[in-house]
Amino acid sequence: MFEIDRSYIDRTNLESLQGHIWDIRADHKDDPTLPKISNYGISEEEFETYLEKKQNFEDFKDDWHRRQLLIYGVLFCVPLVYYSLFHRGDYVGGYVSGLILCVIAFMGYSVVKAVRAQQFRNNPCETFIKALLSWEEYNKEK
Repeated sequence: MFEIDRSYIDRTNLESLQGHIWDIRADHKDDPTLPKISNYGISEEEFETYLEKKQNFEDFKDDWHRRQLLIYGVLFCVPLVYYSLFHRGDYVGGYVSGLILCVIAFMGYSVVKAVRAQQFRNNPCETFIKALLSWEEYNKEK
């Protein structure tokens, strides 16, 4: 009989953080040990807004990692093409310019990521998400 290799599926994160949190809360809403949102001093609307922002940030990071090599490759090749067309014989300048553009792109992404991640630190919504995930992990062990 034909058997499906599920090892790839098990290693791949097929769902979003937002969907995972919704599933935990929906599947275990009657469980008295589930962390309650009211204990953390946040409203349901505030939490949903925060969760959407967090998911958008995670998607931003995933999109960048998916396209990172393409972006660096284009940034490296554009100066090479320019130098090969207009400055014959001066390829070192093209290599150096391409490398500098790649470093600037990396530093720019790092700054944008750090600024966007700042809003998720020391937030009661983040504490509630961590409590839900640790509650789920604890209940899986039982």
